[in-house]
Amino acid sequence: MQEVAVRLRFRTACLGNAPRRTTRGDRIFSMQRDDQGRVLFLPSWWRELLEYAAKVRSRYLGLVSQIRWAVYVDGPVKTWRRTIVAAKDDVRGRERYSLHEAFRPGDVVAATAVLPTGLSLDAFIDLLTVAGTYAGISPFKDANFTYGLFEVVSVLPTATHRIAIGDAHAPGDSPLRQSD
Repeated sequence: MQEVAVRLRFRTACLGNAPRRTTRGDRIFSMQRDDQGRVLFLPSWWRELLEYAAKVRSRYLGLVSQIRWAVYVDGPVKTWRRTIVAAKDDVRGRERYSLHEAFRPGDVVAATAVLPTGLSLDAFIDLLTVAGTYAGISPFKDANFTYGLFEVVSVLPTATHRIAIGDAHAPGDSPLRQSD
C-alpha cells in the first residue's frame, strides 16, 4: 500500500450541489462540508470515477474499489453563475442563472488516497488522466454538460511513505511522478 497526495487542475467548473440560503436570502448550491467547514468529496464519487476509467482501459477494475480516499479536498472555493437556458415555452426568452460554490477552471485542488498493493503510481496517474479527460468529478451533475473535468498536476508519495522490503526504489531514488 502507498499513501499519495494528488493535485488536480480543473478544466471545467466543479459545482456544489447542496442547496442553502445565503444571509441575503439568495439560494446557492454549496459544496458539501463537514462541521469544521472542510469541503467533502465522498469516496463513492472517486470510486465511480475511477471505475469508469478502469473500464475504458480494460484494466485495474478490481483494484479501484480498494483505493481509500480521504474525504477532504483542499482548494479555493469561489462562486460560479451557471446559466440556465430559457425554456422554449418561456415567452420572455429571458436568461436565468443559478449560483453555485465552485472550483473554477484553472483552480488546483489537493486530495489524498491510499493505493492498494498492485496499483502502481503510473497506473493510478493513467486512470486519473482518463477520468479527468472524459468524466470529471463534480457534486453537481448535468446531462448536457460535463462539470469537473480536470488534468493531473501531480501524484506524490506522502511524507509518511516508507520503503517496503523488496521495493524497487532505493531511498534516494523516489518513485515520484509529476506533470505540469
